[in-house]
Amino acid sequence: MENNENLLSPQDMETALAEIERILDQMMVLAQLSASGLDVNRAALQKTLERLQNKIDHIADGLSGASS
Repeated sequence: MENNENLLSPQDMETALAEIERILDQMMVLAQLSASGLDVNRAALQKTLERLQNKIDHIADGLSGASS
């Protein structure tokens, strides 16, 4: 008997992927800001990028865990 309790619905997958896309858009804006030559705190930008990457990892772990 197959265990379908951990499977995500297509809507859940779409929501997760949309959140990842939103985070990637934020990361792109931060990368452009860093490359702009403006006087920005690059250490703070790096911390924010790392935090956003961790969010993506957390979402992806949830997706891969649900599909096993």
